[in-house]
Amino acid sequence: MVMEDRRLTVKQIAANACISIGSVDTILNDDLIMQKVSARWVPRMLTDENKASCVTMCQAMLSHDKGMNSAFFSSIVTMDETWMPMFNPETKRQSAQWKHTDSPPPKKFRVSASAEKMMVAMFWDSKGVILTHCVPKSTTVTGQTYEDVLRTKFPPALREKRPKKVATVFFHHNNAPPYRAARVHQFFDDNNFEVVPHAPYSPDLAPSDFWLFPTLKDTLRGRIFSSHSALATAIFQWSQRTPKEAFAAAMQSWCQRCEKCVRLQGDYVEK
Repeated sequence: MVMEDRRLTVKQIAANACISIGSVDTILNDDLIMQKVSARWVPRMLTDENKASCVTMCQAMLSHDKGMNSAFFSSIVTMDETWMPMFNPETKRQSAQWKHTDSPPPKKFRVSASAEKMMVAMFWDSKGVILTHCVPKSTTVTGQTYEDVLRTKFPPALREKRPKKVATVFFHHNNAPPYRAARVHQFFDDNNFEVVPHAPYSPDLAPSDFWLFPTLKDTLRGRIFSSHSALATAIFQWSQRTPKEAFAAAMQSWCQRCEKCVRLQGDYVEK
């Protein structure tokens, strides 16, 4: 019955088989070693070409890491941008609290994230955040504005915080159109940046997507910021308080995700 319809409930199986719910649980869990799970959301249905691209990219990175005695991922500077709302409500799990058995359950009113938000670009590596750039209000991120940040703000921050990386920079970002602009590639060539490839439609292989931004946003949930400067200050404080070990662990997780991607032949890596 389960193989014919995997969405059957335990009660339906018990009724159709004329056995108890407990017997159904025992058969499913102990004998068939099965469990019921929800489908997971993925960004896009990957084609065979997309999967092959992911595998090729991951194999190249793992090969480079092996050639550098497992120091490749920790040497990468990665960059990405995200929208940060001025208010983002707590999740239901975050608002959970202990209570006595005879106490009334707590109530939580449904609220939405604020429409007012700010775009933030963050450059970071295994030791922490190197540069946080708050995109000015009403400014569109283009190849020119991105190049301006790379030329005027990133080099001074890199020299100050990572002087040993100035000579040769392994730089990673995704495939957004502004990042692919000719002027951006020219900047990389002029400054001896080696760009780490990123496969399309693979946020599960981008450390900012699978660790940095989710962690940052969860930390700031429930707080109301009166201005962009207040939000920027909170982001800076978070980057200062977060231990270096957390950033290093994220880069190590990136390596492990690449290994898993190869094993899964390019399919999405579980979060």
